[in-house]
Amino acid sequence: MTLLTDHSKKWLAFIGIALLSFGCYLDYTVVNIALPTIQQDLQTDLLSLQWIMNIYFLALCVFAAIMGQLGDLFGRRRCFYLGISIFGIASLIAGFAFQIEWLIFGRLLQGLGAAIVLPLGPSLLPQSFPENERAKSIAWLGSVGGMALALGPVLGGIIVTYWGWRWIFFINIPIIIVGYLFCLNSVKESPISHETVKLDWFGMLFLALTMGGIVLSLIHSQTYGWNNRMTLIYLIVGIASFFILFKIENKLESPLIDFKDFTQLLFFGGAILCFLSGVLSAVALFFDPLYLQIIRSFSPETAGYILFAIPIAVVLVAFLVGQLIFLFGIINTIVIGLFLGVISALLHAFFIVASPLWYVVIAFLCLGSTWAMGNTVSLIAGQTAAGSHRASVATGTIVTMFNIGGSIGLAISVVVYQWATSTSLQHIFMKRSGLTDHHQFDYLTKLIANPSHSLTESMNSSLRHLFNEIFMQGFSSVMWFLFIITIISLVSVLVWKIYDHFISNPLW
Repeated sequence: MTLLTDHSKKWLAFIGIALLSFGCYLDYTVVNIALPTIQQDLQTDLLSLQWIMNIYFLALCVFAAIMGQLGDLFGRRRCFYLGISIFGIASLIAGFAFQIEWLIFGRLLQGLGAAIVLPLGPSLLPQSFPENERAKSIAWLGSVGGMALALGPVLGGIIVTYWGWRWIFFINIPIIIVGYLFCLNSVKESPISHETVKLDWFGMLFLALTMGGIVLSLIHSQTYGWNNRMTLIYLIVGIASFFILFKIENKLESPLIDFKDFTQLLFFGGAILCFLSGVLSAVALFFDPLYLQIIRSFSPETAGYILFAIPIAVVLVAFLVGQLIFLFGIINTIVIGLFLGVISALLHAFFIVASPLWYVVIAFLCLGSTWAMGNTVSLIAGQTAAGSHRASVATGTIVTMFNIGGSIGLAISVVVYQWATSTSLQHIFMKRSGLTDHHQFDYLTKLIANPSHSLTESMNSSLRHLFNEIFMQGFSSVMWFLFIITIISLVSVLVWKIYDHFISNPLW
């Protein structure tokens, strides 16, 4: 295979790879705004909606860290095209799904395809650019990914309003076709490595068991409780697999996740910020569209426009990150990002039915700022801490932290929501036993478990008030959970930073 040496088609290659990566990044978040509509159309429950989101995170989490090595073995362009083909087929399966099981299966395949595309795109791009422009090309591609993540809710709202939820998946097909045409004669195959590449299959297996066990236990507990045998089995498998993963990875020369990196403050801070960004983005973008459409009665399109505050913040912060690092240093910029996450979670926790729109927008701006820093400063911190010779391994670990945060954070948040709404409903029923009969109790129980059904249900004003009160109790509890997570993240980095400062500059 020959490499592109004249660089005459570098922008064709960039546009093609950027478009194909854009579709994969977009499907992180474009689905969120459509969840209430999907729930109504497919008559499913909140737990199934979790899987629509979580299965994508899980597939990325398990496979993304190892797919770069497969490109070295079999050719990056070949594997890149295979990944985008899987993603395209999966988008058709999801778009044509008339049962929730098929939609979840389509999302699983989408995650597998994205796990191939997202790591290989940045590794293919530099060969199309001269050496002095390669770093910039990667940064530009990263900004495209950040924009896709942040634009997801906005585009999703427009698509759902005018075309229907199925087009959030069908829209990937023209993007794939156009992206492939740009790549066809501009992206050349990478040299295939003739060295023996050791793939960390055991690491991937036990990472899958760790994530799958923990997430399954959280989801299973919502229906059957923590005393259920299968819930406990899932949890034990997840915890045991983590300890095995930790032991295996520490013995390998090229581990899937190098836990030794976390002993450095810079790497730890970057990983925590990226993890928190994953938690915030998955949880907030799962519940915020429900809040805007159900409680505030906004259409999917209007909700998407309000959520547009997030990509605005992403763009602004992307331009400021370099200056922030120059002024304050990497670790202090990480602290700023964590602090903005605390502010966003705290503002979310005080959302009410009549919250001023400017207040909601400020919360979204803080969320977008944290998100942007988690996708930029975290990678810089990880690569700086690990050194240039291990930059790819460090990047893979940091990105994996984002996916772990999104998957586990969303699963725990729904547990919190179910517990809070159930407790609130029981309390209201006991307090207002003369006003709320058993029929209303059963009706509200089903409606709270499937909140988007309230969009099509006809309720009298008193019942609507009760529903809103219970839903907001669950929403607020979830956001207080986020606040606790953000505080713990911020304090852990600050304590380490202060400790590190005194060790380096003792007073005696």
